[in-house]
Amino acid sequence: MRDLHQHFAPPAPVIVPRQLPSGPAWFVNRVAELAELDAVLADASQRVRLVVVSGLGGVGKTGLGLYWAHRVAAAFPDGQLYADLAAFARGGGTDIDDVLSGFLRAFSVRDEWIPDAFAEKRALFRSLVADRRVLIVLDDVADAAQVRALLPGSSDCVVLVTSRHRLTGLVVDGAVPLRLEPLEAARGVELLGRMLSDARVDEEREAAAEIVRQVGGLPLALRVCGARLAQRRRGLGRLAAALTDERRRLSQLSAEGKPVVEAVFDAAYAGLDPRAAALYRGLGAHPGPEFPLDVLTVVTGGTPDDAADVADVLVEANLLEVLGEDRYRFHALVRLHAEALADAGRARPIIAWYLGRARAADHAVLGRRLRLFEEPVEQVFASRRDALAWLERERANLVAAVRAAALLSWDSTVCQFVEALWAFYNDRFHHADEIEVARLGVQAAVRLGDLPFEARARNQLIRARLRAGEDVAAADVRAAYDVARRSGHRRVESAVLETVGLAHRARGDHDAALGAFEEAREINAEQDNPRGIGLQLLHAGIELRLAGRAGASAERLGEALRVMTEIGDELSQGKVRMELGEALIVLGRLPEARAELARALDVMTDGGLPDRQVRALELLARASTDPAEAERFRRAAEVARA
Repeated sequence: MRDLHQHFAPPAPVIVPRQLPSGPAWFVNRVAELAELDAVLADASQRVRLVVVSGLGGVGKTGLGLYWAHRVAAAFPDGQLYADLAAFARGGGTDIDDVLSGFLRAFSVRDEWIPDAFAEKRALFRSLVADRRVLIVLDDVADAAQVRALLPGSSDCVVLVTSRHRLTGLVVDGAVPLRLEPLEAARGVELLGRMLSDARVDEEREAAAEIVRQVGGLPLALRVCGARLAQRRRGLGRLAAALTDERRRLSQLSAEGKPVVEAVFDAAYAGLDPRAAALYRGLGAHPGPEFPLDVLTVVTGGTPDDAADVADVLVEANLLEVLGEDRYRFHALVRLHAEALADAGRARPIIAWYLGRARAADHAVLGRRLRLFEEPVEQVFASRRDALAWLERERANLVAAVRAAALLSWDSTVCQFVEALWAFYNDRFHHADEIEVARLGVQAAVRLGDLPFEARARNQLIRARLRAGEDVAAADVRAAYDVARRSGHRRVESAVLETVGLAHRARGDHDAALGAFEEAREINAEQDNPRGIGLQLLHAGIELRLAGRAGASAERLGEALRVMTEIGDELSQGKVRMELGEALIVLGRLPEARAELARALDVMTDGGLPDRQVRALELLARASTDPAEAERFRRAAEVARA
């Protein structure tokens, strides 16, 4: 009888999975975000501790996740699991079944023991980790369903998810959302400094800061810049200069001939549904840095609710940022990507919308006045204050729209913008904007051969420069007046004469200034334009005070006030009362001055004119005989100025 020998397979070795890839070579700041992740680790009260790190592609989500995961790995003695969901997608589909099988194998589960049915496989995974402390990192997740299938049932485990999408569904389920923003300027410079072992960043800190600004603080873009600088040992200033060219900026952010940053945005765009992709391309034609919901409605051609729903898709994909209620913007580099894909035809309706609103705001701010482009406007603003608030909010977009129209040679559109924005600039003193817009208007009018508008645009340019405190050459003033005379438009001529008077005032020639204002007043009387008459009386009154003739100034300003009262122009009444108040202060008639200035202050406050409000308060302080009251006015002026 032969001996019987039983052979048993040796037990599978117990393996503690350590699947985390190496963390980032350079890591800066993110102190607040790391603290939030630490708080998730410390909170064992949740059924499942799950955090979703989301943000724009290239913002450093994976780097943050892996840096933190390595830092806290000791808190998970039973293992750390990692899966790159995007890699599975590139392999032919996001098969979570394969991810789950891989996790089971990581815990030494043999293939023959792994169930075929997905539900059983998931149950086995939960059983395996039920009494273990495991960290699970799911990188580049596309949707919430991928995560739900891989969640353990134990609060001893922590799941960290990174995604270009916000994965709102997981947040509804109880996940902690952590949105990662681009680096601030100082931290971006620090990242460049860590990548370069030499002293170039210290020697060229301004250039380094400019590089950070040009790429919007996006860590991926900064790493590309750092790699190029390290490889070529070129000066930071040269790279900063190259990045200022928006047309070539994305192509500059390449490595080994491959468009690294652009590829990230391409992938995000490719994942959009058709409506969201169309909105993305449409907004690429937007000229300015931000856009209100109304512009999205123009692009989509639907209702505001429809446009907001489509915008939510872009927000969820972290391609669009929400700035506040019904207001959005692109990251600087995303904007360039969208511009490259832009539907060129979308620019015209967007710019037309801004022009229509600017013209409506102009009518709400100044009512009836001389307009060379006099067409019906939509009444969309309930008050002068609302109109000025809109103009202030859209200020950068309006300048960008004028700029875009000029580049496209839409000369009539440029001229209409210049005219529509006059009242805004006259009250809010945005000198640089006004000078640029007026110069574009002059160029457009010359191309059109429109003498009345050329005179008006030249006039506005001179006024803007005078308001900015610039020296205006007498030749420029004469050129504007010559064009006005040749145009044959008497009202335009009177407006330029007013500016001639202001130019004389700037040079201290009171007699010449008074002569120009009187000549302008006579033209307005000839044209039966009482508002023009009142304005020239106002300017003459100011000039008389500056000339040391306060009594004559008060008399002339009283005439101006009567004219403006007769025509019901409340804003102009407020301006006249303020000048009259100052003349009365000079005359020592302080009670009268306080009465006029108090009424002027009410007008400026109600009209939403902070600069003029400050001046009224300062004059009230001068007119006050009570030191405590004067101090209150001075403090109020400081508050209004801020």
